Amino acid sequence: MKIEKVPCRIIRYREFPELLFGESPNNGPTYFDATHFIRSRGDERRHSVQEFRIAFHHWITALSNIYSIDKEDLVIRDETSGHILIDESLALLFVVYVEPDFAAFLLERMSELLIDGFSVSDSWLIMAAGSRFTIEELTKSVKSYET
Repeated sequence: MKIEKVPCRIIRYREFPELLFGESPNNGPTYFDATHFIRSRGDERRHSVQEFRIAFHHWITALSNIYSIDKEDLVIRDETSGHILIDESLALLFVVYVEPDFAAFLLERMSELLIDGFSVSDSWLIMAAGSRFTIEELTKSVKSYET
């Protein structure tokens, strides 16, 4: 396994603030910290990068081929922390591995996208509603739908 110094401190998805990303030096690939995510949101007795690679082998191979990522560059170890880092293209797949219910959310959003032509995340929807309406207006609207 390759060892590189890749500090992962960037939150890319607000829904998953524990999924931290970092870029390899010299504009290299971007990785996410799988070790940190498992420790934060998973169960270290049940989840591991090795088990992820086995369970999602077909998907990992397909994405590796589609994005022309050398298998040796898919999973590396961070020199400083010792954490296992995985290429960014596998991030959401890894979330599905740790939190299987997220797969249903992804499929529902994809269905919305294919049927309606667009889809938005829950956090964006809440942010948009919050920037347009006051709490009182939102509460009044919710109460009117309940009756």
